[in-house]
Amino acid sequence: MPGVTDAMAARLSSERAGTLEAGLYSAGEGREFTVIPYRGKFLLRFAGAAESFVLSVDPGSLGGKLLKYDTGAAALSVSVWGGVTLYVAEAPNGLPATRQGAAPALSPAPVSTTELRSALSDEAAHFSYSGNLVLHFVIDPAILSNPETRALAFDALANTQLGIERLIASTEGKRALGRRISTVKLERGVKPGLALSGRNLVVRIAPPDGYLGRVSSHAVAAQLAKLLAVSSE
Repeated sequence: MPGVTDAMAARLSSERAGTLEAGLYSAGEGREFTVIPYRGKFLLRFAGAAESFVLSVDPGSLGGKLLKYDTGAAALSVSVWGGVTLYVAEAPNGLPATRQGAAPALSPAPVSTTELRSALSDEAAHFSYSGNLVLHFVIDPAILSNPETRALAFDALANTQLGIERLIASTEGKRALGRRISTVKLERGVKPGLALSGRNLVVRIAPPDGYLGRVSSHAVAAQLAKLLAVSSE
């Protein structure tokens, strides 16, 4: 049927093929998430969670798009017709998602210097109480002077906590971290990432890049596992 074939070819070649519409989506069973465009990528935030994941976009199968976390793992796929699939650990083959409405704004909340310093103390107390780990959290004083930098640092600190918790969920990860790391330090850098310096875990943020200027909790766990030579599972 030439007419149908031609119409499909036109759709597949359209610039809008596989376009992901910003909005609030539901994948059933309470799995709601917001997705919006952001600096050539997308932001993904699940309902009830504070973390905003930065998703890169790669070509998918049959003209669609594949959106990936900063670890390279699949997060969403969009078919050429606009159908959206969410990938989660419990459903590795994906769950169909439907758009429910407009997307709320996603941006780091303002944080005062006092609040950020308190958060550092709270993190140390948290790991001491819940994980029996002695970790000191410190921050480069230069980060404290700028409101936008503080907000991103607070966001990065929260991601770091979640990433460490993912790692120490395993006995191997907890032992390695306890042996190798005593201080977690937030620093400003050219690009985001983690590094070990003696017994210090250095967490670098790049404020000019906004959400792209810090790594996700998933990436924190993966990079930390690599630095400590332990399994990231």
